Amino acid sequence: MRVIAYDRFRAGVTMEQITPYLPEEVSNVWRLWKAGIVRENYARADEPGVVIYFEVPDVATAKAYTDDFPLSRAGLLEWMFIAIQVPLPIETLFREGVDLNPPFDRTMKPAEAVK
Repeated sequence: MRVIAYDRFRAGVTMEQITPYLPEEVSNVWRLWKAGIVRENYARADEPGVVIYFEVPDVATAKAYTDDFPLSRAGLLEWMFIAIQVPLPIETLFREGVDLNPPFDRTMKPAEAVK
């Protein structure tokens, strides 16, 4: 299962408080990435923080990893989690024979599409 975890600074926490922990924090995430536990890691564009895609059995396991992060142990972050899974194959919702055409190429000009 994939779990999306994203963090937020706790109220009143500043970047100056976070900075001393960053080398150990990044090293920890890199170790999990190399082990295949962290699949993707992004910086948030809307506010300071990260978004991490974990490949783990459940949310509790992802939470155990984030609880062990240096910034979490220092009480500087709060984490939110979203469990995701492969969606129901969409074609099971169609009647037989409804969608047998190749994918529509939206890059074609309308005149080309009619050929």
